[in-house]
Amino acid sequence: TVFFISSHVAMADDVDAQMAQIRNLYNAATVVCDGISDEISKISGVAVANTAVTAAGTLSAGGALIAGIAKADADKQIENLSKQICDIGGCDADSVAAMSDEEFYNNVLLPFVEIIELGGMDNPVSIEQLRHEQTQKIKQSKNLGNWRTGLLAGSVATNVASAIIAGVNKNQSDLIQHIQACNTAVAELDSGRRAVIANGVNPLGNPLLQNAMAITADCGRLNISDVEKIEKNMGVVMGTGIAGAVVGAVGTGTSAAANSDAVRNNNTESGKKHEKTLNTISNVAAGANVVTGTVGTGFNITVLSQAKRLIKAAQLCEARLQ
Repeated sequence: TVFFISSHVAMADDVDAQMAQIRNLYNAATVVCDGISDEISKISGVAVANTAVTAAGTLSAGGALIAGIAKADADKQIENLSKQICDIGGCDADSVAAMSDEEFYNNVLLPFVEIIELGGMDNPVSIEQLRHEQTQKIKQSKNLGNWRTGLLAGSVATNVASAIIAGVNKNQSDLIQHIQACNTAVAELDSGRRAVIANGVNPLGNPLLQNAMAITADCGRLNISDVEKIEKNMGVVMGTGIAGAVVGAVGTGTSAAANSDAVRNNNTESGKKHEKTLNTISNVAAGANVVTGTVGTGFNITVLSQAKRLIKAAQLCEARLQ
């Protein structure tokens, strides 16, 4: 009988020691898991800011593309007006004087009649009117070119900012280590809970054991893989920012060159071809920047969604540990 009583007392002492250990493990988990939601909130805040930056860059690049397309249309109208002016003898008076009757009829009179008909007999279109319209279109084209250059430069700035922000946010090694430590602490708590139950303690009648089981369930939602996904997506955002900055810089340079007086005033066939090539490159760069900005914005939104899920899981875990 004495042996039975001593064994019972020893078992009770063992259970008490295990319960005390569970309380220690509980306290350790409370300390280790604290603050994870705040760390994830910082990621979310940065993602919000970066979403605004990439969206602004996309709008800027889109504006540059619209300006470039409008400029191409204005340049086409300038080209048509130049042809009309030359057709009615507004380019070189000597060339008109040297024409034969047939050439004069085909190259001057006939086109002139067609141009007069554009304005009606009561409102004929003169060379002066055509030249005035041409001057206005040249100013419009110049302004559109300047806008395109400025907007492309703006998209470069936003892409650089986006790449820097994403680069800073990409490395979440501290958060990963924090979650790993929390997971380890929770696993130790769960292991102690199971050991006490194995010693015959009924968990249904023990609030500490019930809470330990709930902590295991709630804190188990914190997965390192979710943080790694965020890192991967921020890497994509950083990549699109770098690509957008490079493409935008090329577009800005070619746009500025295309809109320079040296290029615009070169009316030779090769000069006009060079100007058109530069304008095309600029417009393509603007379009490419719209794509990179859209992709970057999309991945920032994905990061936001992932961060929100992690914040909820971390807050649930922290609340359970209070």
